Amino acid sequence: MTSAVWLPAGDTGLLLDFCGFASAATDVLPDDDVRLAALRQARSLSACLAEMKEAGEIDGITDLVPGMTSLLIHYDPLLTSAQHLKTQISLLMSSQKNAPSSSGRRWHLPVLYGSDVGPDLEEVARRTGLSPAEVITRHLANELEVAIMGFLPGSGYLTGVDASLSLPRRSAPRTHVPQGSVGIAMGQTTIYPLDSPGGWNLIGKMPVPLFDPARAEPIMFRPGDRVKFFQIDEAEFTRLKQATEGGAMPLSPEMTGQR
Repeated sequence: MTSAVWLPAGDTGLLLDFCGFASAATDVLPDDDVRLAALRQARSLSACLAEMKEAGEIDGITDLVPGMTSLLIHYDPLLTSAQHLKTQISLLMSSQKNAPSSSGRRWHLPVLYGSDVGPDLEEVARRTGLSPAEVITRHLANELEVAIMGFLPGSGYLTGVDASLSLPRRSAPRTHVPQGSVGIAMGQTTIYPLDSPGGWNLIGKMPVPLFDPARAEPIMFRPGDRVKFFQIDEAEFTRLKQATEGGAMPLSPEMTGQR
């Protein structure tokens, strides 16, 4: 892997980019294997630092934000300095201290593809040289990983989409994308947790909200969760949608053990 580099992030932040200056200076993501290794390194280091902060073993850190290839570290300049944090964290990485182990979760998520809920399915098929049925088959084929969270409450960026479905975002974003819409872009999939503007290529819809403040756990995803989609018809979509009323949660994750 490319050597990690430190970059300033304002006067109270440090960005540790695990893919070097090229990743930080461009909008082009590195190859999947490199990006995935960087993502897991950022997540592992973030978990280590969070544990150390909780135990009082490191001072001054106010927030940790793992990114697709980096870790953003916010700090209180009255309690520590950028140089001191760099030294501490560099020693931590060189010692290869392991992050706390955690149980993984796997979600099996239903999707209704095409028609009004997937208005870009035909266009995605045309641009990829596949039939609409082949697009669906390839979207269902891989188990995906929730890489990072954002840009809305509950929104997750899912990596691992079949390479044949890698397309840029739409040149003209929509001003309104319905909650639950499933989109693909840049080799990733996302599910819109709320009605919002958006520029991803919409191929289907998921009936269970990713974010529902009425639920005991309002946000469904956590970084590192695994996701496998399966296809449903309109009747099943309606049934599952109705089953979410009042904050009910008709789906539950499968635990995958220590990862």
